[in-house]
Amino acid sequence: MIRINLLQVAEVEYSAPTPLNPAVPVGGVAIASIIIVIIMYVAQTTKLQQMKTEHEKLDLQYRQLQPVIAELESLQQAQKQLMDRKTVIQQLENERLRYPEFMDDFIKLLPGNLWLTGLTTQSVPQASNLTVGMDVTALDNYAIADLIANLESSQIFADVDLGPITAATAPGPAGGQTMTFHLNTTYRKLNALPDANKKP
Repeated sequence: MIRINLLQVAEVEYSAPTPLNPAVPVGGVAIASIIIVIIMYVAQTTKLQQMKTEHEKLDLQYRQLQPVIAELESLQQAQKQLMDRKTVIQQLENERLRYPEFMDDFIKLLPGNLWLTGLTTQSVPQASNLTVGMDVTALDNYAIADLIANLESSQIFADVDLGPITAATAPGPAGGQTMTFHLNTTYRKLNALPDANKKP
């Protein structure tokens, strides 16, 4: 039996692979970068527009609240003025009776054989005390001793400080001797006590 091969052997030609063009990956990276930039730009633009809209909304609300803010500031200023006036009135009210009470209390402790030639007082800040300075003329040592004892035994005078005593002869036919001195003390009114002129 004779076999006839009708298929002819085809000659296959192998060619070398075509090299990849370097512009293709570079172009792909460039296109991807451009797409990313566009996406970021759109996102930032959208966010900026939202912020602008929010700013305009807040600015509108602020302008609408301006009259209320101005009225509130005016009320706060008026309240401050009223509080300042109230403080001044309270201070005046507290001071109104201090000096009459001081003089009334002091005269009760003043012996009859001496007299004042000068009297100064000064308020102590943040306190109800008075610092008192007085120039005194006395007829004898007993008057000075009585004054010091009366002040020190009271509950309303403290820190009694007696200055130097100067003796002098009074002019005139009587020619009596007088003694002058300066005295400092602190007046502390104790309103809670029924009788503050004497210690218990």
